[in-house]
Amino acid sequence: MNWKRLAAAITILVVAAAVFWTYMSATYESDLGTSNVVEVDLTESVSDSGTYNQLVSLDFSSGAEDLSWSSLEISLTIGEEAYGCSFGSQSNSESEEGKVKPKLGADGQTFTTEIDATDSESFTFFDVAQQLEANESIFWMKFSTTDIYLDSGVTWAFIEGAELTDVETIPNNMSNQTDDRLEWYEFDMSVYRVNANDGVYVFAKDEMSYKVKFLTYYNADDEPRYPTMQIASLGNSTFPALENSDLVVPSPCKIVTDDLDGEYWNANETIRLIENGENLCDGVCIIELEIKYETVDVETDLSKFEVQ
Repeated sequence: MNWKRLAAAITILVVAAAVFWTYMSATYESDLGTSNVVEVDLTESVSDSGTYNQLVSLDFSSGAEDLSWSSLEISLTIGEEAYGCSFGSQSNSESEEGKVKPKLGADGQTFTTEIDATDSESFTFFDVAQQLEANESIFWMKFSTTDIYLDSGVTWAFIEGAELTDVETIPNNMSNQTDDRLEWYEFDMSVYRVNANDGVYVFAKDEMSYKVKFLTYYNADDEPRYPTMQIASLGNSTFPALENSDLVVPSPCKIVTDDLDGEYWNANETIRLIENGENLCDGVCIIELEIKYETVDVETDLSKFEVQ
């Protein structure tokens, strides 16, 4: 046997595999987000001393899909201030520090919460109901890298293939098994990435229940160890986090629509963004529009515009 030729062949195979894996990783595209394109209409925009002026009108270009309001984040930046747009409330920008970062969606009811789980030696404890970092005495979930464990007082179920809006009641088959880690993801060897399971978890504790959909293991910079979830209350459960003024404040930018379903920005639906009791734009204003769906930027035909 010619050992030199064999070694050379193995080396070539290893290099080729490395090149292929690098290419696959570099060209990886997440299933999150949408291909919808938002069209900006300034025809009825007004900028004066009023506090309920329409700032912009938005709809989708042809071929769009319906988008869940719970997964949408819409904001306007005017000058140096950013204003969240919703049906009532927005996140308090002062709450965006620390290892737990909850951000309220456009529906004003659903949080998209990122957990810093970068420490492989200790856990980040999380209180689902309060949307705050907790400790080992009082928590619902704890995170370290890909590991997630539930508190012993939590019961849970997984509804495979469900979307957050599909889940309206607590399942009958809730489990109290919390000794093992939560198997919330699959590992894709072809691109060496962690992909969240497709479905919705239901967690219940202390007569409160919440539905949770894991979106991603990566932050906005595509760094790993930042599991991110959508979280909403279920049934008649209260959601204390929505009443915490340190987390949630009234939105100065209100979404107005004639559609009554309340769950989706429909493909053929036009929405208006208006001032909600605050004079955000008086005189000539330069406005920057940012829209995210499932944490991913949504394309707009005009992201920066002038209102006068």
